[in-house]
Amino acid sequence: MATRSAKPVTRRRFIAVTLGAGAVGLGAVAVSAGCRSNPLGGARPQVVEPASPELSWVSDARVAGFESFEDDPDVDARLDALAASHVSVVVVDTDLSFYMSEGLFEESAVYIDAVARKCHERGMKAVVYCSMLEALSRNAPSGQGTMGKDHPDWVQRGMDGQANVFVGGGRVFWVPEGTESAWLCPTSGYRDYFINRVKRLAQTALDGLWGDVPLLSDIVGVWPCTNETCAAKFRAETGLAQPARVDWDDPVFRRWVAWRHGIIHEFEQAVLAGARTVRPDFELIVETGTMDYSNGTVQGLDAASRDDGDVLRAWEVSCVSDETGMREASADDWISMAIMMRHGRGCAGKNPSWAISYGRQADDAERVMALAIAGGQRPYESQIPLLSRTVGDAWRGRMYGWLKDNNDIWAGGSANPVAVVFSSASRDYVDRNSGVGLYTSTNAADELWWTTRQRDSAVSLPYVGEYRGICKALIHAHAPYDVVTTPHLSAARLAPYPVVVAPRPAALSDQEIAGLKSYVEAGGTLVVTAGTDAGAFDENGAQRPQPALLRAFGISPGPDWSRTSHRDGAVIMVTGQAGQHYYESDDAAVTSALAGILEGTGRTIVTDAPAEVVIDLRQRTEHRLDVLFANMDGLDTGGFKPQSANFQVAIPCGGKTPRRVTITQPGDTAPAETPFTHKDGRAVFDVTVNALLLARIALT
Repeated sequence: MATRSAKPVTRRRFIAVTLGAGAVGLGAVAVSAGCRSNPLGGARPQVVEPASPELSWVSDARVAGFESFEDDPDVDARLDALAASHVSVVVVDTDLSFYMSEGLFEESAVYIDAVARKCHERGMKAVVYCSMLEALSRNAPSGQGTMGKDHPDWVQRGMDGQANVFVGGGRVFWVPEGTESAWLCPTSGYRDYFINRVKRLAQTALDGLWGDVPLLSDIVGVWPCTNETCAAKFRAETGLAQPARVDWDDPVFRRWVAWRHGIIHEFEQAVLAGARTVRPDFELIVETGTMDYSNGTVQGLDAASRDDGDVLRAWEVSCVSDETGMREASADDWISMAIMMRHGRGCAGKNPSWAISYGRQADDAERVMALAIAGGQRPYESQIPLLSRTVGDAWRGRMYGWLKDNNDIWAGGSANPVAVVFSSASRDYVDRNSGVGLYTSTNAADELWWTTRQRDSAVSLPYVGEYRGICKALIHAHAPYDVVTTPHLSAARLAPYPVVVAPRPAALSDQEIAGLKSYVEAGGTLVVTAGTDAGAFDENGAQRPQPALLRAFGISPGPDWSRTSHRDGAVIMVTGQAGQHYYESDDAAVTSALAGILEGTGRTIVTDAPAEVVIDLRQRTEHRLDVLFANMDGLDTGGFKPQSANFQVAIPCGGKTPRRVTITQPGDTAPAETPFTHKDGRAVFDVTVNALLLARIALT
């Protein structure tokens, strides 16, 4: 049975329907205060930094929503306000998610074209919002045609045979009373219908399509989709009949779970391919609300399961509450958000990715955006829960103006020393959709809190808890990490990292195991946690006679943190759930063990920063290192009391000599040069960070 929280599916906006038109929302090592060094004296050699690179509009995105319809009298003034706030990409939200005739669709396309041209006149790009697998039909009880009535064979069906159609009136907040919501099957005739409409939109001045959550919805149906086209496709591709019930011990059911991820991926790829037959430069940005947690299992939409190719992602990193955002979140909730932001960057692979940056007020909104930027996400600023609103034009302008001035942070590659492997197949087959796993806390006083059930806590899930716990421990140890999802796993991809951690890798393909083995043989250090079943399943859920990853290295479980040499590298095994334990307990033994593994790499950061400061390293060129700091100190259930963090940090310089350090944070008029010393191969300097700070180290 599908697992649902008190708020089954998190959506971003309310829908207001009027008679005239519909509005769719759609430490490593502590540095004591007494050890602070004096700044270098004397003249410094001049370091000439390269000019800022030309970034694509996707890479340099500062995104905002814009709800507009054909009778909109203020379109020009409102677009002027966006441009003045340094917005570079406008998500135009009209009524495209409603079921409409070809004539009405054509009228909408013409209007959208006009709005896109107005955006271009102001130096902004334009993409249009449209739900990809949900169609809304007004006045459903009146007997007139609806998507569900006119095309019942296109509708998703659950294992119980129930059509995934309902009429609004309390089931979910974004579908108004009397409006039908029909969730469509990506293998049905709806696919061509939708692609043809996207082709028409590609003929306009639009720069792309913002496609909303193409998922197999569990609002009504139980584990969709089992309609005739899905059944036929599954049999043709696997030779198997669709399973009739949820049974995680059944290899056919596990195979079907993996297959469902594939049909969503194929649909996304087909939509982009169709659009590019019309416009080769047209982009598809898929809003993806399923991050690392269990909704990806049951709803099929999972960007960690496949390589996206040229499909882009905009991550809906939900808050704990659609009413208060993150203002009443616990410290572990904030850590979970930081982890999800970085997870999205890992899923995106070579592509830039965006994230919705929700806020209620400016102070909490700034902390969320800081986590987005430090996590590698281009922000879409929004006042929760409406994507077409802002926390404030002046505040948005301050944040986006700073980001515009420092946009070359997006040009640098990662310089982080650790990679964490995420396996969505392992999540599927280990956690078995037993709880949601979005955040850790509950709040009975808030009816818009993400869940009412403690069993939904991410801490309780053996895979998500292990994965997030390892990430939390690395954040607390100030060991910057990147996420590498299994579709991108190879020895070449892992080669830049002296240490790779694979939390609970229960399900891995032969190719993924070979990639990990080659990485170790070339000199890398692989840490496997909760590893007794490492590689017990393949990527499709077939169970192997013995854990294949352990067999590949010829090792068996022993004492925790035991090290086995293998060619030029080593494997470190942890049999217990060290990450899940740390997620729940903050046991210093876990951070100490990870810090000890990293100590010999020469790439450890030495600092006395609070544990809640997130650090990210980016190599702009061989002569410049960018360091981003996002501060979560003071954000916990004791009350939302953000505070500045004051600390010293020593950043490894990769064998080069630091010649200048400048720092800047939102609100500064210009970067300021700061004193530093060069000690033990590191640039050592003091930092005071409010929410977000960028330090740039010039090297020779």
